[in-house]
Amino acid sequence: MFKTIEGAADCEIRSVIRFLKARNVLQSEIHHQICQVYGDNAMSDGTVRKWVRMFNEGRENVHDEVRSGRPSLVNDGFVRKVNESVRDDRRFTISDLSLHFPQISRTVLYDTVSSHLGYWRPHSMKRVYKHLYPASIMAANMWKNSFKNVESDNNKIFLRNLNRFFTAKRYLLSE
Repeated sequence: MFKTIEGAADCEIRSVIRFLKARNVLQSEIHHQICQVYGDNAMSDGTVRKWVRMFNEGRENVHDEVRSGRPSLVNDGFVRKVNESVRDDRRFTISDLSLHFPQISRTVLYDTVSSHLGYWRPHSMKRVYKHLYPASIMAANMWKNSFKNVESDNNKIFLRNLNRFFTAKRYLLSE
């Protein structure tokens, strides 16, 4: 029994395919040997056949070719610029940011703000209090205190979402 190699690079496996193909080993046997050494999920039978076919057609490079495609807009510089804009106006909205970055879609801006910068705003709170961020904790406490005496389902839902928001961001509202 062979020792299984985990986490092998794709180019390494392709090199093995190229080597075994040069030794006139059948495609199915190449796949079988790759599965023995690199594990069952290393490369599918169809992919092995595709690479054998490409090597038969004269390909010698085992590395992926550069693919054309749209480059990612989100890089460290862009995240830094968005963060500066957010820190300039903590009561920002995605619409405000889209005015500062007209070439960037609102979806990319929202993803940058929520995923990369860690600002989070639950969807249910957008309509009620859409500028709720750490800079306005005192205002949130005032809102919470003003709703305490009013009994309604909407107010209970709002207060529950408000508490969830600050609990998730590890900010504590005064009781």
